[in-house]
Amino acid sequence: MASTEHADTAIRLDAGWRHLTVLWAIPTVVGATAVTARSGSRGALVGVIAGGIVALAAIRAAVVDAEARAGLEPLTAATALTVARASALALLGASLGAGLSAGLHPWFAGAMFAVAAGGDAVDGAVARARDAVTMLGGSLDAEVDGATVLIGATVAVAAGTAVSAFLAVGLARPLFSWARRRRRRRGLPTHDLRPSRLRRPIGAVTMVVTWLAVSPVIGTDTSRLLTAALAIPVAASFARDWLVVSGRL
Repeated sequence: MASTEHADTAIRLDAGWRHLTVLWAIPTVVGATAVTARSGSRGALVGVIAGGIVALAAIRAAVVDAEARAGLEPLTAATALTVARASALALLGASLGAGLSAGLHPWFAGAMFAVAAGGDAVDGAVARARDAVTMLGGSLDAEVDGATVLIGATVAVAAGTAVSAFLAVGLARPLFSWARRRRRRRGLPTHDLRPSRLRRPIGAVTMVVTWLAVSPVIGTDTSRLLTAALAIPVAASFARDWLVVSGRL
């Protein structure tokens, strides 16, 4: 995804690491305070901290990757929306230490995951509508997607609604991104991904199955069966992509 000459100028700030961190921290701190105060659970706070670490790592990885390829880009409305998704991702972490409801509501985890994952369609549409597609926006979008599935999968496994192997689904995207960045830093040939008719459907199914696993929609047995069945196609998809990126295919 290349940056355009007409990036959104409504917000005249550079999308550097510090600006994005502050933008992320404000709603995250407000949300975390409300969640922990109402749930009365220390586990919820610990979970939010864990989710926050993952969210910040995703933002940092996106910034480093985008700056290496396109330099410092402007902060756009679409990028701000993606950062807000990362805030929902951090709050989803409350369910790691306090159960799917986080001591608040049975739909808490499902709602937070829906915001973090479902916002993917919104920020992309905003970027295209405002002619503000940037390298950072694309990188941040992918990193937040991966981090959302990682926290969602971990929450589901901890709650018993997903099989342990589902953690591999959550780890697939973050590990793939890390390995690709490492190849670039080492100066090794790193190829672009080829078009795939399966990559997007598998990604969509992953989001839906993860949402089902953290929401009170289906029974535990069905949820565990779905998460087990998804592990194989996800692993195969990322394995193929890695062979392409590393020049082996």
